[in-house]
Amino acid sequence: MSRINPYASIEKRTFQAALIYLLETEYRIVGSHRILKVLAEDVEALVTEFYPPTARIQSGHLIWSCTGDAGQKAQPGKPTEAYKTVTVVLPLIGPEELADHTERCGRTQGAARVRARLKRQIARLVTAAATQGGLLTLAELSVILGVGYELVRACTREVEAETGTPLPLKGYKMDQGSRPTHKGDIIRFYEQGLEPPDIARASHHHLKSVERYLQDYERVRLLLKQNLRSGEISAIIGRGESVVEEYITQARTYHPELFETQG
Repeated sequence: MSRINPYASIEKRTFQAALIYLLETEYRIVGSHRILKVLAEDVEALVTEFYPPTARIQSGHLIWSCTGDAGQKAQPGKPTEAYKTVTVVLPLIGPEELADHTERCGRTQGAARVRARLKRQIARLVTAAATQGGLLTLAELSVILGVGYELVRACTREVEAETGTPLPLKGYKMDQGSRPTHKGDIIRFYEQGLEPPDIARASHHHLKSVERYLQDYERVRLLLKQNLRSGEISAIIGRGESVVEEYITQARTYHPELFETQG
């Protein structure tokens, strides 16, 4: 005869069990217990994401929820809350910022020093978010850093001009506004022999986006071999003619032989 373990029920009093009980009793959700368990697991995962254990957060880091990088373009009229949200840990205060204050010992910092600090923080925050699958906006950076929107915009442009590489901001990654194309960077890495996963890391892009760009680029190159024009290629691959022209520009740079027979 099996003996009942008096301790067995203790480990069953979990958040997940309490949530399933709440769904069944208070919300009257009747159905498969397995489905309720999956739903509870998803809610539990969201709680962990939005309220991560403080033991995992370093001093000087900030927990922030932002738009997730799903490798998709922004859709006109689609509200922010309709996009995937991710919670990321941002290294707001690092050794450089602490050293600045230690060296100055509380004395006022000059405008050039403050601007250099902002540029350093902007680059670090945006890159950290992108590495975790999140996309920050200029407005979010303005709030996080406690400075004006236009100052953030100016510092961002300076960082990009100095590095020659666009920062992986939401507006850039989701093709909002009139920012420079990033297809050129991706194709340049590709022509240098990098594999798509390495290109995604180097360009701060989602792997699915990189694979889509490269697939379109190869299709354009293949159709150029058949002496087709941009309008014809656009109709065949289902991309706008301006997009096709971007790929043709890249193909002309790396494969001039494709254009030797064209009139």
